[in-house]
Amino acid sequence: MKKTFRYISLFTGAGGLDIGLEKAGLKAVSMYEIDKTFCETLSRNKQNKHQDGFDYFAETKINNVDIREISGNDIKQGNEIDVIVGGPPCQAFSSSGKQLSVLDSRGKLVNEFLRLVDEIKPKMFLFENVRGLVTARNKLGEPGGVITELINQFQNLGYSCRTSLLNSADFGSYQRRVRCFIIASSNGNAPLFPNPTHQKSSDAFHLKWNSLEDFLDKSQDKDKINFVFPTEKLAKELSKIPEGKGLKSIGKVEPTRPSGHWGYRQGTFIADKSLPARTITASSSQDWIRTEAGLRRLTLKEVMLLQGFPEDWYFAGTKTLKFKQVGNAVPIIFGKILGEVIKEHLYNFPTTPPKIFPLPKSFKEYINYTKKDHERNAIARNVHHQFKESN
Repeated sequence: MKKTFRYISLFTGAGGLDIGLEKAGLKAVSMYEIDKTFCETLSRNKQNKHQDGFDYFAETKINNVDIREISGNDIKQGNEIDVIVGGPPCQAFSSSGKQLSVLDSRGKLVNEFLRLVDEIKPKMFLFENVRGLVTARNKLGEPGGVITELINQFQNLGYSCRTSLLNSADFGSYQRRVRCFIIASSNGNAPLFPNPTHQKSSDAFHLKWNSLEDFLDKSQDKDKINFVFPTEKLAKELSKIPEGKGLKSIGKVEPTRPSGHWGYRQGTFIADKSLPARTITASSSQDWIRTEAGLRRLTLKEVMLLQGFPEDWYFAGTKTLKFKQVGNAVPIIFGKILGEVIKEHLYNFPTTPPKIFPLPKSFKEYINYTKKDHERNAIARNVHHQFKESN
């Protein structure tokens, strides 16, 4: 009989990553989440018998606590912990925010993950965050400084680390969502990330991405009470906008973008149903879709299923909080595929010293591009000023 590997979940949220890990066969000893409503979601689903046959978190202790107030010994309590997993709050590094990185109190929580890895010393850990972590600035304002320093610190603790950006659509999800992952081992080589099974166009080695249209054919919300339609004014503005486009915001002029660094106005994008859905957000203002019922937003049920949650997953709180929990979650597919990688590595756990790997070439290129772009547009963005003031 094969061993069941046990893990600790930090910054658990509504349990997206953990659902996938449990599907892969790992078992959570305990979960730590600061938001009371999120903890209620976890507790209610722990008590439920789910239609997919899984009893999620059946033996898991759910802790409503601030990570900064607990120690590794508090968490271990004499248990053998094979893995620590978690994604510290990402808003400080997200491209949709102010990108204050470590100047934002939430950005400093990556150090709490580091501290608990040091105190608990698991065989492996899995760290996740937004793509913006790759180019996030350190205290000196250097793009790429956060992840470079973080990897160095993990390596100094005795871990072999591999890093990658993964797109959920590349593994069969109906959503395009890119996340940054660090997978690490205290012995030998950190395992390789899985190879994508899908891509935008199929070839001999990959299936074609699963489209939003395919998803809606199978899983479209049939309850019209959940539909949100645009106002008459907005409907008129959107009537001539093609799928895959939205209403443009006013562009901010920059040296490299004299016509303006524009984007799409929030809440005005019409989804291209021939592609996987865009990234689900933590807002109720999801993308619009053109359907037989007319132009409407993706519903809570639809975005929940796009993230991979079981259809009967319960979310506590107001409608706003439910959208927040769904949008902040890690797609379930990531927990499943990476959980399988972790489990296989633990079954054949190496005894050799940990090997050090450099940042991927793609990360270095991304960081160098960002450095040049920020230098050219620093005055217009007022970015350097913010970081200089902190030093």
